[in-house]
Amino acid sequence: MRKLAVVHHRHAEWVPTIAEAEPRLLVRGWHPKDNPGALTDPWIADAEGLFVWRVPTGLVERMPKLTWIQNAGAGVDHLLADPSIPPRIAITRADGQFGLWMSRYVAAHLLAETQRIDECRRAQHDRTWDSHLVPEDLTGKTALIFGFGRIGRRIGRALRELGMEVHGFVRSVREDPEFPLHGPASLHEFLPSARVLVLCAPLTAETRGFVDAKLLANGHAGLTLINVARGEQVVAKDLLAALETGKLGRAVLDVFPSEPLPADSPLWSHPRIVVTPHHSGPSRPRAMILDILPNLRRFAEGKPVEGAVDRARGY
Repeated sequence: MRKLAVVHHRHAEWVPTIAEAEPRLLVRGWHPKDNPGALTDPWIADAEGLFVWRVPTGLVERMPKLTWIQNAGAGVDHLLADPSIPPRIAITRADGQFGLWMSRYVAAHLLAETQRIDECRRAQHDRTWDSHLVPEDLTGKTALIFGFGRIGRRIGRALRELGMEVHGFVRSVREDPEFPLHGPASLHEFLPSARVLVLCAPLTAETRGFVDAKLLANGHAGLTLINVARGEQVVAKDLLAALETGKLGRAVLDVFPSEPLPADSPLWSHPRIVVTPHHSGPSRPRAMILDILPNLRRFAEGKPVEGAVDRARGY
């Protein structure tokens, strides 16, 4: 039986879930912050598969038989940037139900704004019946989704159900039966009339720092930015400047270059920024196991895994 090492802070949940899903594998788990001595276990040295988020320093070197890394999430930029992982090792990703979760997140924050929930709560606190607190009608308003894979499409469908006109932006433009798709270079043309811009693209050389002063110069005070992708895609100082100059109305940020977000970050206290703790797409084993089950089966049978990340593209 082939061995799969699970090195994850929630290994106590993942190990039984994986073992139940594919009983032909031997599965054992460790916490990534375990005493380094624990990760020198001979069992790990004999494992050919690794389920992990961030790889502890020196772990790959202690796994000479390693052929496959299953990432415990959708974004793989951190693994592709890890020099300890040689190109021969296949890396696969999983987004589980992230699309469902993130569509709820995006819709919830946009609706909280358009339904004027905060203002209603303040009026309630003051025992004021304010008949002027009329919700904003989103019908026909434009939603731009930067990154239109499985997650972006799910978000697009949710916003379409709210009555919005949805446009997706992708690296390679293609015909799509549901939504109009465009290249990233044309995003600035849509910003002047957009109500919301949602970021859900992978972090690559092309998307790093994509939302900067040049792009935001095309925005306006009625535009909301929602980032459920990677913090590095937004230049924070340019975002703050855009909020002050009326080129952006509001920002909802779930991801940051450094997490937890440092206590001295000005993002915490800005009145038109919502900070959330990277919770828009929680990694739930029972939801994600369906994504990785086909490769668990192939691995157990000694077959090559499928759907490995293209290292050149970054996803």
